[in-house]
Amino acid sequence: MVLAWAAAGCGPAFLLRAADAPKDCGRIAAGPALVSVVEFDPSGGLKPRSDWTYDASQNVDAALAARVKHGGGRTFVAADVAHTDVTSDDFRHWGSRTLQEIAAAIAKKQPPARQSVADWRFPESLTTWRAALGSDFALILLFVDAYEPAAPAGTAPSSSTSTRYDPAQTGIACLVQFNDSRIVACATSPRRFGDLRTGESARDAVDDLVTRICP
Repeated sequence: MVLAWAAAGCGPAFLLRAADAPKDCGRIAAGPALVSVVEFDPSGGLKPRSDWTYDASQNVDAALAARVKHGGGRTFVAADVAHTDVTSDDFRHWGSRTLQEIAAAIAKKQPPARQSVADWRFPESLTTWRAALGSDFALILLFVDAYEPAAPAGTAPSSSTSTRYDPAQTGIACLVQFNDSRIVACATSPRRFGDLRTGESARDAVDDLVTRICP
């Protein structure tokens, strides 16, 4: 089955899954997730919170490892591909930028300039990663979450919390095929995920995304 997204009544479908996407997680390798947690400052800007990001990353990575291994896949870290011709940092930087572009297209924040997630491709060969990891696909997860600052004692919470919170929350997973460096599937969740700084919410968010991309 090929999944597609299209704005109602306008334009061609934006395909979220290529025909050669895997049907299970048995040949998938997942690296550390891309997680960023920020806080709205009083002027409405976003302030990175490294402490919150660390806690959320630990929870998400633990949940991701359990979910992928349960499906027969594996996880990897930078050292596992250090002897190849592509660095883990280069792949992560590309993945962060690319998944945010795809998430924006899915959320209709910008007209899709491409017709399918398969139109995105890592600019270098990843065949050495296939050999190093014994896998056919890389699974990339990206989460961006934002929180209002705590209201001062004796004051009511801001009434704009929901409208300012929703646009800053992103959760997306994509699969990259090692043979041709092409993205073959992506998935987002239509529902808000919980506080990733708690283990239960992180497990729920990861399970939801991974199940959508490789049930």
